[in-house]
Amino acid sequence: MTLSTRQKWWIIGVETAFFVALAAWVLVRLDRLFEPGALLVAAIIIVVGDIVTALLMERFAPTRITIEPGEAAGQIGRAVTDFSSDGEGRVALRGERWRARSASATPIAAGSRVRVVSRSGLLLHVEAID
Repeated sequence: MTLSTRQKWWIIGVETAFFVALAAWVLVRLDRLFEPGALLVAAIIIVVGDIVTALLMERFAPTRITIEPGEAAGQIGRAVTDFSSDGEGRVALRGERWRARSASATPIAAGSRVRVVSRSGLLLHVEAID
């Protein structure tokens, strides 16, 4: 399972709201809501909760797929978007979306199969497969 960036931010946001509510509830039950030490404890609860959630997301829904420079060439992916007039678009490859540039002058439509010709940093150079 791969989480999009938007899904990750929603999870972190909901989880942070939960920990804020939990910390406030604990401080109200202890009658220490506005004491400086208690506010520090609440902040620690929230930060630790965020870190644990981020680590669990990376463990159970990793999105870090590495492609070595020489490994990219020849792999088959699918165009996610139509390539613009300047030849740039997005492709899905091994469960990840990558920025891509068409290596040829032929337009590439969304849904087309593409072959990776080379890679420059995080930009893939692709060509359409007939």
